[in-house]
Amino acid sequence: MASVDMVLERTRKRERDSLVLYVLILVNFFACQFGHGSNIGVAVSLPGNSKAMNLALGSWVTMGVCLGLPLTPWACRTFGEFNVVVVCTVLDVIAMLLMTVPGITLHQIYAVRFLVGFFEAPFLPYLQEWLARHGSHNWNVWNAILHAMVPLGENVGFILAQELVSAGFSWRWAFVGQAIAFGGTALLCLAYGGRRYLDFADGSSAKHMESEDKVVSEVEYPGTERWGVYWATNVSLAAQLGFLGGCKYVIRDYAMSRGFGLHVILATFSGIALLGPALGGSVAMSGSIVQPDKWGQHKRTLVFLAVISTVAAVLAATLPYVPTSMFWPAMFVTFFAAGGVYPAAQGIINIALTANRVIEASVYQVQCNNILFAMPMPYAIGKAMDSWSIGASFRLVAFLQVLAAAGFALALLAADFEEERSAWNRIAAPSTSLEEGLSPTMELTRDLKTAAE
Repeated sequence: MASVDMVLERTRKRERDSLVLYVLILVNFFACQFGHGSNIGVAVSLPGNSKAMNLALGSWVTMGVCLGLPLTPWACRTFGEFNVVVVCTVLDVIAMLLMTVPGITLHQIYAVRFLVGFFEAPFLPYLQEWLARHGSHNWNVWNAILHAMVPLGENVGFILAQELVSAGFSWRWAFVGQAIAFGGTALLCLAYGGRRYLDFADGSSAKHMESEDKVVSEVEYPGTERWGVYWATNVSLAAQLGFLGGCKYVIRDYAMSRGFGLHVILATFSGIALLGPALGGSVAMSGSIVQPDKWGQHKRTLVFLAVISTVAAVLAATLPYVPTSMFWPAMFVTFFAAGGVYPAAQGIINIALTANRVIEASVYQVQCNNILFAMPMPYAIGKAMDSWSIGASFRLVAFLQVLAAAGFALALLAADFEEERSAWNRIAAPSTSLEEGLSPTMELTRDLKTAAE
């Protein structure tokens, strides 16, 4: 009896420690995303005639991630996940502080932001594995909150960097604060968790491996890889994120052209960018309409994605033509509809390649989003703003939502095709009894005789 009580006490202590460490990780990840938002705020605030050169700041960050991500599995296998993350965290803080160097030029900022993206590439894969080991009892909730730090951190950084410039201060203070918060919480995580909770290679953490089985058991995978559904959904989600992210680059100039003041734009748009997708995503995550982590309901999920993304596309296409007084409410409804896409599409992407390829599916997803949209989009939008009117540039961003809707419709067709092909393969495959030389009639006769005996 005493031994059982000791085991329960140790379990409760591990859960308490994991919860405290999880909160520290959230603050740390928030600070990481704060820098990306500040980067966008700096890009749209920099003086100069070329929007393309300024907005290219966002492209260089993503380029660093694109280069660092393929190297992450090799580095983790060679040096260990814990060691890689510790070294990258130290180098990332140094890169953040390089943004505060007086007189830093635009091209030097390009190089610094590239380094930031490169050093931050291992963070999310590491955090996903940490959640699987130490947060399996609340994995769905903890994972959703972790990913919510991305828009929250980006929007706070987006506002603060522009408000600092508007108030006459240097935008560098935003990166000073980021380095302090990021480095400080990283030290707290190391001091509190140590290798016991942070190093996956440590023997004491091996007992948490069974938590991965718990996570897998909650998810329903297809019997074979569904590559058509995967890639159609993957590319469509990338276009969807391109619309939501691209609005940050054009909204300042576009809303000003419609007569709104800077402070109104920053406060209103940031609130919409936070609340709209959060409320829309909560509908998809509630499980009352769709269950994205169940492959048995994947057709229902894809229908939901096609419908909700089409609604968002229609709303996005009408934004340039609504009266000024209705612009912000219309944008909120658009973001609300678009917000329902992410969690539903993420569920399809995570399970479409079966349980054996979950990590590969995640890597392909990040690289797809980075290469197709996140990396070229900032420069492309800036080039459009240099060459065309701001209204045309805004319509270009809205068109990404139309592409997303078309892609999800294609994913639904791909699901039908792959399902029919899978059914045909099952019908065409020779049965075991035929391979043994038994006809179906003989097999049935044998079974009846056995049952009678």
